[in-house]
Amino acid sequence: MGLKVAKASKRKVDHTIRTVGTVTADQTKEAHVHTRINGWIEDVFADYVGKEIKKKQPLYSLYSPDLVSTQEEYLSARKQGSTGQEIAKAALQRLRLWNVPETEISKLTQSGKAKRALTFESSVDGVIVNKTAIKGMYITPEMELYYIADLSKVWIIVTLYEYDLASISVGDETVIQLPYDANRTLKGKISYIYPEVEMETRTAKARIEMPNPDQKLKPGMFANVELKKNLGDAIVIPDDAVIDTGVRRIVIVRRQNSRFEPREVKVGARVGQEFIVLSGLKENEEVVVSAHFLIDAESKLQAALQRGEKASEGHSGHGK
Repeated sequence: MGLKVAKASKRKVDHTIRTVGTVTADQTKEAHVHTRINGWIEDVFADYVGKEIKKKQPLYSLYSPDLVSTQEEYLSARKQGSTGQEIAKAALQRLRLWNVPETEISKLTQSGKAKRALTFESSVDGVIVNKTAIKGMYITPEMELYYIADLSKVWIIVTLYEYDLASISVGDETVIQLPYDANRTLKGKISYIYPEVEMETRTAKARIEMPNPDQKLKPGMFANVELKKNLGDAIVIPDDAVIDTGVRRIVIVRRQNSRFEPREVKVGARVGQEFIVLSGLKENEEVVVSAHFLIDAESKLQAALQRGEKASEGHSGHGK
């Protein structure tokens, strides 16, 4: 009949997951720079992609009629003494809401003179990843002028198959190798496992947070990631011994006198070409790993499962 059987063996199980990750910027250290008021860019100080920027460093200066009129409104109200105090306070608050830096507001209050163009600053440390600001350009709030990211720490987003999710957890150590430098390996830990599985690919994502002081890791790079897990002692069987009906997992167990019975089992993680058996099988029991269809047709197998009876050997309609 060409039947092949294998014993359910109990042994120490080590599971190695090899996958690919993509380097991305740390989302907690990103800034998308927009203006909050219409106007024209007078000067660009952060003038090229790749330039390192420090917090409060000038990015660009902006001429806007609204900025000029608000400054003049403040100065006029201040001259009125106590009667103009509320108007002056409201004018300064409007400038702050437009994200005008405190350094510019300080200059206004101390000098008593309105400026044609005000300088706007970076709110974060980082590197300019994208820049659209150009001298003389008319800008509006919906336009992104800069994308700034701090690359001193990056994320590596790894792809995991659905059946690997049960065997990994936050804190698991990983070994990372960059394709362009086979002699260099990095170590990191799983910091987060994303909650959803992609419907099309049946894969999920996990995140590794990596320090990047020399900025050798660039957003968009690929990395080879290896994760080893010791799953302890467990009973394992070949994966082709398991029949997945869509509702349950079934194995064909060899009994005495060459008799066979279907049995429902509960399986855990897939380890290589094997499944870990959580319940339903004992150590050294034999399961069929090939020619399942010769044991019995699906209809007879289902009937046996429903009655709780043993299925006789041989294909339906054939004798022993």
